[in-house]
Amino acid sequence: MQFADRVSRRGRRLFSSLLGAAFAFGLALSVTPSVWAQGGKTLTTVRLGDEIGSEADYANIWVADALGYYTDAGIKIERHTFNNGPEGLLHFANGEIDMIAAGLAPFMEMAARGQDFKMLMSVTKYNAPLVGLKKYHSYKELNGQKVGSPGLGTVQDAVLTYVENTQHIKFQRVFAKVSDFAVMAQKGEIAAFISWEPAAATAIHQNPALHYIAQLPPIKNAESLEVIVSPAFAKAHPKAVEGFVEATLRGMKWIKEHSPQQVAEIVAKKMNNPKGVPIVLDAMKSIIVTDPRIDMPSTRIILKSVIDAKKIPASFGKDIDGWMNKYIDYSYLDRAEKAIHWQ
Repeated sequence: MQFADRVSRRGRRLFSSLLGAAFAFGLALSVTPSVWAQGGKTLTTVRLGDEIGSEADYANIWVADALGYYTDAGIKIERHTFNNGPEGLLHFANGEIDMIAAGLAPFMEMAARGQDFKMLMSVTKYNAPLVGLKKYHSYKELNGQKVGSPGLGTVQDAVLTYVENTQHIKFQRVFAKVSDFAVMAQKGEIAAFISWEPAAATAIHQNPALHYIAQLPPIKNAESLEVIVSPAFAKAHPKAVEGFVEATLRGMKWIKEHSPQQVAEIVAKKMNNPKGVPIVLDAMKSIIVTDPRIDMPSTRIILKSVIDAKKIPASFGKDIDGWMNKYIDYSYLDRAEKAIHWQ
């Protein structure tokens, strides 16, 4: 009986030890990015946020992904797509994604609320095409009209505020998903809308009554989209962050060195629409996706417009450059530019 008790106690201790080890292993998996093996190489998963109908905007990222540059850098991209930047940033703040490619305005609104992050690089300039019925040919002609916007806090809405302030006009904003704007215009619910690409080009191809009223916003080199990373992920996985930036820069370099047709074919495939090459070719005329440095002159204009719209407290406008520099971290980009001989 005593021998049986000792065996039983020993078994219980062994079971407890195994259970504790299993729990610890499970906990470790839940708090660290997952890794997976491909061809004997272990890759770190990067949970990356983006927005609906935005594949052309991030052409540099999807080109890098398609060409295997992230795999080369030891990374697997896990894509998380949201309706707009502000929605995606809620998930970023909750720790549900590691990085997000989104707009300057929502990033800095989040910063004003106390959220910390590292801004790694710019991925897109311009990216605020105005689309509407063919009888309209300028922002001014839309004075008093209903204009669709992807939401308060987006760069696109900040452009509308800038236009209102500089051209002394007023729009009736109608907020909706960019994927809904074409149908809303067809139903007469809006006269025009400001969007991102390739959602804007897609709407024009779907509805022949629409055209680009203004394909580029009236702000030179308008800063649009950047990539940010959580400080916790950057601290835990500095090589993954460095690899992501270098791979994305390689994607930019490939775009500079190849034809728009070749770029469009990759992006159309990412859209799950191989026949969408003409849409992407139109969309690429609305954006610049080969400049990794943040354009500060346009950044000042955009953030001032957001402050004027009372989305950011006025106190942050006293030194926009100083405020931005608290978040911009070019250390990864500097190393990437040297590594690939960026010009």
